[in-house]
Amino acid sequence: MHDLSNILVGLAGLAAIAIVLLAHDWREEHRQRMLMRHATHHHSHHQLRDWWMRHRH
Repeated sequence: MHDLSNILVGLAGLAAIAIVLLAHDWREEHRQRMLMRHATHHHSHHQLRDWWMRHRH
């Protein structure tokens, strides 16, 4: 039983690390997109995602 709990703790730790890394990458990408959008005033290539972010509740 201890082996199973150790495996689950390890997986939870890996998942937490992955979430932190993905969130950091997303934040950096979002910042660059916003800077590009501000500079060019063009629509982004992620129109469906942008629509979802605006309309989700």
